Amino acid sequence: MKFWIKLWEPIFMKTMNLFGARARTYAFTSAVFAFATIASWQAHAVTKTLDFTVLRDGKTIGTHSYTISDQGDETLVEVSTDIQVKVLFITAYKFHHTSKELWRGGKLVSLTSTTNDDGTQKALQVTASPGKLDVDSIVHDQDRRQSADINTQPASLWNPTIVHQHKILNTLDGTMMKINVSDFGTEVVEAAGAQVSAHHYAISGELTRDVWFNDAGDLVRVRFPDKTNSEIIYALK
Repeated sequence: MKFWIKLWEPIFMKTMNLFGARARTYAFTSAVFAFATIASWQAHAVTKTLDFTVLRDGKTIGTHSYTISDQGDETLVEVSTDIQVKVLFITAYKFHHTSKELWRGGKLVSLTSTTNDDGTQKALQVTASPGKLDVDSIVHDQDRRQSADINTQPASLWNPTIVHQHKILNTLDGTMMKINVSDFGTEVVEAAGAQVSAHHYAISGELTRDVWFNDAGDLVRVRFPDKTNSEIIYALK
């Protein structure tokens, strides 16, 4: 139990600070629920980790990872992204994001994230309530509360069922993004130091991502353009 409390403490404290007094009671209640749920998994959860190197035009700029823990019909997903783009040894852009998702029966139960997008602080908390998702976010110190359909999926990309969606939840600020998905079939791509067969989908619209999933349903590669039209690739280590 102590291990999981230490694991959640940083993101919990960031959320407390960013959301202010109105949301502190809400955040505390959600965190206590999460601690109790996660503690029961310690001896039983089956966990896998997907670690990616982030490349910009072929040069390493950071890391991206998923830790996915399954127990029964519940899944805990921890996501971490750490990126720094340097120009002449000076950091021109930095991005740090962490999130935790709890799924039950194939549906999102809760999501908490904190993001430093090149100095812009963002926080998000999503909680399932009867028939909907309650979505609270803060960007530029502006608090926004909205709701989403109970079946909405986050844009964290790890779940292959994302390719069947038409709207997805931005995991940085809670906005809804309309998307279209094109199926390019099976291709051979490099992943984890080997050539693997993976299914290629192209997501377009308010989110642009090419994603590849292997036969086990694991995300093995991601490609997209950044704001300068440089090619970003998440390459599975």
